[in-house]
Amino acid sequence: MEPSLRPAPHSVKRWQLGGTDYDPQPSQTLFSSWTPLNHKTGNLQLFEERMKLVLHWFDLWTDRQRKHLLHALLARCSGSQLSRHCRDLLVETVPVTRVDFTAVLPRFLSLYVMSFLTPRDLCAAAQVSWHWRILAEQDCLWAGRCIRRGWFLPYAPGEKEFGAWKNHYVACFSTLDWLAPREAAEQYGTLNLPSPEEEEEEEEGRKERRIRQMIRDKVQEEKSEAWGGYTKPGGDRGGRPGSGLTLRSWPSVSWTDGSLSLDRGRPLAVHLPPPALLLLVSDRIPAYELLLSGVKAGVVLVLYDHRGTLPALLAQAERAVSGQRARRLGLLAPGGTEEIHLLRGSSLSEQTLRTPDCRDFWEKLCGRVAPTHEGGGVDIFSPLAASGAALIQTLSALTGLEVRAPMGLATGSFQNILSEWSDGSVGAGLSDQQPASPALQYVCEGVLRAWCSQAQWMEEVLEKLRARLAPQLQRVGLQTVFDWRGAVARELHHSEGVYLSRLGAVMKVYHEPLTAALNSNRAILSFADIHTVLRPVAQILELNRVFQADLRARLQQWGAEQCVGDVFLKLCSKLRVYTNYLNSYATAVRAIDKCRETKPRFRAFLNRSDRTLATHMLSLQELLLCPVWRMQEYVTLLQALTVHTHPGHPDHTHLSSALGTLLRFRGFIQKVLRRERQMEETQQMIRGCPSLSEGNRQLILTQDAALLRSPDEQIPDSLRTFEQVSDVGLFLFNDALVLTRRNVHHAPFTPAHRSTHTFLASVALCSLAVREITHSRYVSHAFVLDGPCRSWVCATESGEEREHFLLVLRSAIDAALTEHQ
Repeated sequence: MEPSLRPAPHSVKRWQLGGTDYDPQPSQTLFSSWTPLNHKTGNLQLFEERMKLVLHWFDLWTDRQRKHLLHALLARCSGSQLSRHCRDLLVETVPVTRVDFTAVLPRFLSLYVMSFLTPRDLCAAAQVSWHWRILAEQDCLWAGRCIRRGWFLPYAPGEKEFGAWKNHYVACFSTLDWLAPREAAEQYGTLNLPSPEEEEEEEEGRKERRIRQMIRDKVQEEKSEAWGGYTKPGGDRGGRPGSGLTLRSWPSVSWTDGSLSLDRGRPLAVHLPPPALLLLVSDRIPAYELLLSGVKAGVVLVLYDHRGTLPALLAQAERAVSGQRARRLGLLAPGGTEEIHLLRGSSLSEQTLRTPDCRDFWEKLCGRVAPTHEGGGVDIFSPLAASGAALIQTLSALTGLEVRAPMGLATGSFQNILSEWSDGSVGAGLSDQQPASPALQYVCEGVLRAWCSQAQWMEEVLEKLRARLAPQLQRVGLQTVFDWRGAVARELHHSEGVYLSRLGAVMKVYHEPLTAALNSNRAILSFADIHTVLRPVAQILELNRVFQADLRARLQQWGAEQCVGDVFLKLCSKLRVYTNYLNSYATAVRAIDKCRETKPRFRAFLNRSDRTLATHMLSLQELLLCPVWRMQEYVTLLQALTVHTHPGHPDHTHLSSALGTLLRFRGFIQKVLRRERQMEETQQMIRGCPSLSEGNRQLILTQDAALLRSPDEQIPDSLRTFEQVSDVGLFLFNDALVLTRRNVHHAPFTPAHRSTHTFLASVALCSLAVREITHSRYVSHAFVLDGPCRSWVCATESGEEREHFLLVLRSAIDAALTEHQ
């Protein structure tokens, strides 16, 4: 052995190297020598490898084993990990579809939603949960309902008192002496039914007035007993001396910031304010601002919109009087001697007063007016006393109140207010009162006379303006229609530019780079894939550029007689380009997905190009959907053009024809979408089924049947016995028949069931033969499907199902053979 050329270390040096200070420190491990804790890089690499291994095992485990692992992992997690990370991850993966809106909405929004519920629904909502009960019994939901009915709370609720107004509503409602309409008709008779004889009519009117007066007195007495604060001069009432509860000592109700606040008032002396006068003024009255400036202090004025409804007007009047009774009711609205134009779609006349809606409106409105013996009544500022006495008498009989109106002796429509007034009674003659004295109770005399002359002058001016400007107004109206057509046409041109820019982005951002890479021998996609995905877009782009040029030429010379319908007809004549695009759209999308999964260079190309400014922040798949979206936009714009085009316009015929064509094409698009969705659902339904999305395949029919088997194949079919092997599903396509094994699963405790399908066989229709089996004592509704390799004997539940399925199957076989030849 050759001696070593390296000298041995000195003895002292050997002693130092043999010490413990020079020993390398071993890596720290935990439960395993393969988990280094002090080596972060190795620890991270080992963690990733083990994670991949565990995930690989997880993919191979059964559902039960996966659930067991998840339960063990979640049990080892801390509370913060479960509440922060796991909950957020589950919410993102499985979004919440049902949630209690009171738990996510602010309190005032929840109360606003509940304000639309009826009292019965509010009581039902209070039984949902404790939180719902707190919301459903808030005073802001119940105080308004009580006040509108005159059910005032006879005390001031404490600060922590809960549900006072609801309890008061329930107590008042449960003690109402309410009668059903049939019971009321039996007890009181039907109101205001005209009798053929005058004596019966007068007797019925007197009976109605007595009944209404009795009801008013009864309601007033019950309200007085419920209030308890009103004391007669003779002494205390109800056996409660010295209670100190007066009307002014009740809490005053006021709405502040959307909530109901109750302020305690100081006890004052008993003083009931005199009833006010209620005046309803329509906004169609000319110069009504001048009239409003002269309304007296004791008059409650209601200026209403003539475009509203009777319930809205009634609610506005009830809010104005705040639950009190008005001494008299005044009505100022346009009208003549026989009818009053109360609202735009509702007039007051002798005929309309008998309708249920108008009758109910006047009964409720006049219920807020004091009775006749207390000076109550209705004053109508229209000359009904001249020839509308029948309307006055009918309204008086319905309401039980005195109805007065001008006699119409003065000249001018609004000058009639300054004439004598009458209640329409026969032989009343001229009264001793001052002319226009009922109107002067509401408005100051000077302002009333000034308004009458001003309104008359405005009517004369308006009549002359209408006569002189009628032709100009008609031309302006027509020009407005033409301007609408121009606005729609400009929107069509603008949206067409956006559409073409998106199609151009497909060619510039995707087609040109992919083609350049292919020509330079650095192909990202093959020529066939590029042609399949992007070639149809180039054809649509070329077609719509011509369409946009035609639109631009028409807009440059836009006028009242300009037409764009023929441009649409030219586009509709070339819709075959869109038809071919839609037929190949599903193939293009599947090609994109396949290339993205199998070609990393194409995946990287899409990551760089998708959702950029050049692509309008859209992906390639979304850009390919633009032609489908554009068809719906065409239909919407054409409908707008057709609506704003006069039937006599030369463009109306072309627009209608183009609209019909595009509507039919939109139906074709929806049919294609339904077909693709149906094919996708069928693919997911059948387990182990090969890809069904091939070519132009369509699902025609599905049929459930029983698969039969015979122990002896040599016996003729009519004498052979069969036994059921399993249930099968027959999926008939336009080119193939798919047989599946069908399993039925019934849910416990319910009659519902669920069917699952497993792929069994697939036979091309060109090589399939079908024959029926004669009905016998051994088999019924059966038929044989003969394929190239084997046969299947199937039977349906009824003969009608077999006949229908065989008829459709034979037709599909004939069509497939014809196409194959």
